[in-house]
Parts: sequence; C-alpha cells; structure tokens
Amino acid sequence: MKTILDKSTSIKKLLVASLAWGFIITGCSDTEQKKVVKPSFKIESLAESAWLYGSLPENTVAYVRLPNPWSGFSAKADSFKYALGNEEHVKAVKKIQQGVYDNIIAKLQAHAKPLAQFYVEHTKGPVELAFVSQNGQPVVFAGTSLDYSDDTSFNTALQDLVKGIPNANLMPQEGQAKGIISFGPGAAVYYSYNSDKQRFTLVSGMGTSVTSLENAAATIKPNDKHEMLKLEKDIDSSHQGLFVWASPKNAMPFIQMGMPPEKLQQLKELGVDQAKGLALGYGVSDSKTRLKLLLDMPNVGARQFLPVTSNDYDIKSVGQPSSVLVMSWFTAEQIDQFKENMELVKPGFKNDWENFADDFEKQTGQDFDILLRAFGPEVVRINDEVGVYWIFKHDKDLFPKVIESYKTTKDTEYSKKEINGLSIHHIKSPMIPFGMGSMMQPKNNFGAELAKSMKSHMYFSVEGDYIVYATVPQILIERHNRVADTNIASWMSEQQGFRYEHTLLGYTTSIKDISRTSYHYYLELLNQLGDISKAGIDLTLLPTAEELGFPEKGAVGISLISSSDQLGFEFTFENGATDLMVGAGGATAVAVVGILAAVAIPAYQEYTIRAELSPGVYTAESVKSQVSEALVLGAKVEDLDNGFEDILTAEDYETSVIEKIAVNDGVITVFFKSPRLGYGPQTIVYVPMFEGNQITYWDCTGGTVAQKYRPARCK
Repeated sequence: MKTILDKSTSIKKLLVASLAWGFIITGCSDTEQKKVVKPSFKIESLAESAWLYGSLPENTVAYVRLPNPWSGFSAKADSFKYALGNEEHVKAVKKIQQGVYDNIIAKLQAHAKPLAQFYVEHTKGPVELAFVSQNGQPVVFAGTSLDYSDDTSFNTALQDLVKGIPNANLMPQEGQAKGIISFGPGAAVYYSYNSDKQRFTLVSGMGTSVTSLENAAATIKPNDKHEMLKLEKDIDSSHQGLFVWASPKNAMPFIQMGMPPEKLQQLKELGVDQAKGLALGYGVSDSKTRLKLLLDMPNVGARQFLPVTSNDYDIKSVGQPSSVLVMSWFTAEQIDQFKENMELVKPGFKNDWENFADDFEKQTGQDFDILLRAFGPEVVRINDEVGVYWIFKHDKDLFPKVIESYKTTKDTEYSKKEINGLSIHHIKSPMIPFGMGSMMQPKNNFGAELAKSMKSHMYFSVEGDYIVYATVPQILIERHNRVADTNIASWMSEQQGFRYEHTLLGYTTSIKDISRTSYHYYLELLNQLGDISKAGIDLTLLPTAEELGFPEKGAVGISLISSSDQLGFEFTFENGATDLMVGAGGATAVAVVGILAAVAIPAYQEYTIRAELSPGVYTAESVKSQVSEALVLGAKVEDLDNGFEDILTAEDYETSVIEKIAVNDGVITVFFKSPRLGYGPQTIVYVPMFEGNQITYWDCTGGTVAQKYRPARCK
C-alpha cells in the first residue's frame, strides 16, 4: 500500500509541477511586501529575445511570435530571474538540454532528426512570422536566432534539413549563407543567415520571383515607429513570450476583395476599417505575467456602446488590502450618449427608457436618471483589515436628492447617528427587488408575508467626494477610528501591477507565498526532466526561496479595459496562469469575476444583435396589420401575397437590416442580412393562426434566426 501511495503522490506532484511550469513563460514581480535581501547572483539567460518584431515594414498585415522551447527555463527582467538566471540553475538546465540532445533527439528516426536538431538544439530565440502586403501581393517573412557561428556550419545543417523535405531543392549562392529553397514552379523561399548576428531569415510569396523575394528581404530593417509595438509593449515587453497581432485596417484591401458593397459598408459602420490592430499575447510587462487581448481602435462604430474610462482614485484603505474590485460607472454625458446610440440602433429606445424609468419611480420612489447620475464614475470594493466595504464617488448636488427621496418613500426609513465624530447614515427599505412585487401574491401566503417584512439595511458615511458604504456600521466605525493609510491607486499600480487607469471592470488580489510555492513546484519539474533526459541533476546545489528574495505575497487580477483608443481584456499573474491553482482561495474570487464577464459580455452582444433586428420585427408588425385588414375586407388567404393591395413586393422592404419580406398565402417571412447572425438565409416566419375566419394570433417560432436573438414572443 505504501508503494502505491508513494507512486500516486509522485504522479500528482509531477502533473501539478508540469502544468505549473507549462504556463510559466515568465516570472514574477520585484514588488516586496516585507524586507528581503536582494540576491546578488550573476544573471545568465538560456534563450534570446526576438528581433524581427522591431524591423517590420509599415504595410505588415499580421505578426506571430512563438516562444523558444527553452524560454520557460530562461531568466527575464522580473524577480523570478534570480531563480532562473543563477549559475547553478543554468548548469542544471544545460545538463538537461544535453541529455535531451544525446538521449532523445539523437535516437529519432532519420527523417525527423535534422528538423528536431535545427529547432530544439540550435534555435536560440522565438520563431517569428510576419505577413506583409507588397504591391498588393502577400509576402511572408520568418525569422529566428540560431547558434551557428559560421556560414559553413549553417549551410551544412540546412542541407541536411532540406534533404528530409519532400520536393524541396536547395539552391545556395556560392560561398554564401543565402539562396533559394524551391518546392516546384512558383513556390520558392528565399533564405539568408547572418553569422555575425546569428539571425536566420526566410521570405516567401506564391508566384514571386527570386529578385522580388530578395527585394522583399531588403525591407527588413529597424522600425521603432510601427503601430504594433505599442500593443506589444503592453502585453510582452520581454519579446520572448507568445504574441499574435493583426491589423484590420491594413487587411482591408484583402478583406474587401469580392465583398458585396453592403457587407463592406456594414464593416465600416462597425469601425473595422479604423482598427489599427488586434493583439493577443502571454508574456511579461511591468514585472508581471499577462495574458491579454487588446484592440487598438478609436471610440467609433461598435465601441461606442461601452464607456471610455479615465479613473483617478483618491481612496485609501486601512492597512494593506487583500483585494480590490474597481468599476467605472457611466458619467452623465456617457449615459446621454448611450441613449443616443441605442436610439439609432433601435428606434423607440428612448421611449422604452422613459417608460422603465416611470415604472421604477412608481415602485421605489426614486428618480431613475437622478439615481444613475448621483454616483460614479469611480466605484471600488475594498477588502482590508477592517472588513469588506464599497466606496463610491458621488455628485454633491444630486446625492442629497437621493437621500430626500428615501426620506419620503413609503415603507422606507432613514436615520442618522453621530459616533466619535463620525456621521453614520442608515436607510432601511423593503428587500423585495424592483418589479417583483407581483410575485409575492397572494396576500394570504404566510411565506410571502414574512419575505415582505424583511428589510435591506444600508449604512454609509461621507468622506469628501466619496460615499463609504457597508452592510453593518461596525466597519465604518473601525475605518474611522483606525484611519485609512494605504493609497489604493499606488497599491494597485506599484504592488499589484494592475493598470487601473482605463479599467472598466477589474479585480486584483494578493496571495501569500505564491512565488515560493511556484518555485518549489518548478524544482520538482526539474527533477523529473533530469530523470527523463538522464541528466542526473542535483537540486541541493540550487538556492532556497529565502535566498532568492521572493516577495511575501503575489498578485492575481483580471480587468476589462476601455480607453479612448483601446479596448482589452487582461489576466495578470505573479508567476503565470497556474497562480489560479496555487492560490485557490484568492483565485476563486477572480474566477467569479471572470465567469461574470464571460456571461455578461456575450449577453450584451446578444442584446445589441436583438436591437439591430428590431426594425425588421417592427416592419413585420406592419405587414401583419395589412394581412389582417385585407382578410376583414373579404380577401382570400390564397390571394395574400406580395403585391396584393398595400402589400409591397418582397424587395421593396429592403433596408440596411432587412434583405426582403416575402408574403405567401398570408405567411410572412422576414429575411435579415446581418453578418452577425451567421451563414445562410436568416429568417423569422410569421404564420397566422385562425379560429374560423379570424386570426387569433401569429406563430413566429419558425425560421432560422437563433432563439437567443428573437423577440420573447417568437421563442
């Protein structure tokens, strides 16, 4: 039994360690929560940074960087660099590398061995690919760093590699490390190797000549002004991690080829032609590991439905917080702009808004628009040494009106008490949410009556421009007595590496000993790799976590970003994505925010598509009235087709949303032309249901439009 348990435990540790380091391409932060001795180890890296990213032509359409296979074991400019860059660790990894070369790659079959040697053994940096538009034709650049010290050794290795590629023919220029690899008529790749800089370059393009490929290679030269570099700096300034970038603006000439004018117009209305870049990456930036999706696009088209944020927090916590959630609420101007944008998409939206606001005021006694405008834009939830509470920025003119409304609202009680110089406001109101009063009937239901008697208690105090809200007064009292001393903005940026300035919704938490735990898992992985490669490494030679000066706590965060020119979604880690496993307690809250975002964002997208289809639904209502009226006037059902009386021809109903509306024997089929609905005809079918000669209702469950995009009555 003991043997079985030991094996099971070993396997479990191997899985955890492997998974941990599989995600950790980069390390953790230099931020310290306690006094530690800064290591004095001399740093050595096992892998190099990329270079092609800094030499891209302006007309680059897309770029991809794939990390070097040994990048996860190589030191970078973060605090984990001491763990990966110290002499004993580098020696251990080099022993593992040699073991892989001697005991694994050397035993591969002849056709696979040259490629494995070329990539795993001799490639020192990431592999980079760039897709460029030159004279209207696509050209592909590829680049990496190799360890061949002279042209002869490179040429020999390339010859061995090409021999194993079917239909490939190597045509080198005599005495030089450059030439052409031909794959048949019209398929050629230009290659060159600079042995001084140890940079390998490939250039390819279907149907291009040798001369044009050489000319294309000449365009690879330093360019520190390329628009991609701004996004790359935000995601992976180490230039070693995974990074993918594409320019919708530069790709438009290819996208619009053969595209119908109306489809092209729809893309422009969404703002695609103004999107400078879309990037996804996993790497190091500002001493933190980041997994980030970022869109470089002005606030036009589809972006106008999200508010642009510019947060400036003048808020303090009591001691070091364990977690902070931030949210940027709509400003008064953004609320007005949102209503204008929605009115364009869904005519009548303003009227629906006013109707909802009227119902809200009848149910709660609160003016809906005043309530929206009285708070924000800064909203923060803090978990610190005194507890969990919220801090809202407030409008000093509108907020008193909200309080006055509570004072005069039926079934709501307001009181104020002075404790140790602190004014604590208390509002007690019915707990039943707005719009749910009808669900609590009938009155003789004892459980419903008990639920009605339950109250919602809100306690708050005023601190300058901010309202501090808590569910119990003790939190407010202790915060006042102990005095808040930690600036939240500084804590988020300096300690957590959390970029709050343009965060629409975000959460960051601090987890104890996360770097120390990750390091120990990593050492377990090294042991297993030493066994597999037969390197036989000695872990006792490597430094302890204490000697490496790891911070006491580590950051994990998630944020939705919306600035004037960028929209993004980011995970921030101290050591890598497996921080979510190592710090399960704090990560749970991050996961909750992630799940909420994963639910909320698609739901918002579904809402905008439903709003986009609403003009077609309204037009169908008009056609239904025409069909019903014709029947009342004596028309036969079989006569009710397009062109009968006031019913237009199918194509006459065409708009930016409607392709056509077909009427056949009284059955109405609306054809939509929104590209967001999917491929193929997208329809909603309205079938009249009769009782005698009278239409009692219309069945609109038929058609191909997905259920989630339909009006409620058509599901």
